[in-house]
Amino acid sequence: MSDLVIRNDQHLDIPTGTEPATAQLVQWAQAADAAGRFAEVVCNTSAVPQAYRGKPAEAAAAILAGAEVGLSPMASLRAFDNIQGTPAPKAITLRAIAQGLGHEVRIDQSTAAIAVVSGRRKGDTEWQTSTWDLERARVMGLLVKDQWKKQPGAMLVARATAEVCRWIASDAIMGMPYTAEEIRDQGVTVEHRPAPRMVSAADFIEPTDAAVEQPLTAAEVLDEIAAAQTQQRLDEIKALCYQQGHRGQDVRDAWSARSHQLAEAA
Repeated sequence: MSDLVIRNDQHLDIPTGTEPATAQLVQWAQAADAAGRFAEVVCNTSAVPQAYRGKPAEAAAAILAGAEVGLSPMASLRAFDNIQGTPAPKAITLRAIAQGLGHEVRIDQSTAAIAVVSGRRKGDTEWQTSTWDLERARVMGLLVKDQWKKQPGAMLVARATAEVCRWIASDAIMGMPYTAEEIRDQGVTVEHRPAPRMVSAADFIEPTDAAVEQPLTAAEVLDEIAAAQTQQRLDEIKALCYQQGHRGQDVRDAWSARSHQLAEAA
């Protein structure tokens, strides 16, 4: 029998009549158990990236993170870098997730001095464009970083790609606000990912007219962005802007600037 054969004779029976949320939790526990047993085997081989060798718990976390966005176990280990024990998606991973959902992402320009990446949400007609050049990187203090010295062009593309993906597919990548490239640039201490939120029937109930949030003015949107204290709140504002049609350059610039401020302060 091959060393890579994993026993699958252990499982949790879901009782008949179990509430949907409870059933989901049981299924998630089964997935976590399977990911852990799979990681125990493959992390002792050269088939996994160096960052996960001998670290089955961290590999299991990456596998579960990838499963949330539809990636296979081995694809997850390639798509997520291991940053201080926490799986962080590469910029190309965010691009793959966005494109896999039908959104469009294209590189309009890429040199050692500038990167221009555009994205368009599925069903939308308007392209949103992120431009990253060496001057923008210098202002943020990135040019002193080792990777920026060695491959500035690739780092500019990674930054612009991540920014565009957050703009057009924030709902798909809400739990992954920063890419591995961005985290390494900032040198921040990464908190462990929270447990997935379980939805309930209330999430699918149409709100009454009294509960419908009134549209914000452009000035109110800018105030909300400036007051945001977390990346999650910024992403919520981003989704709201998309719904209400606030897509001006001033809003995008304010959102990006506040996101960078939060990353630097983390």
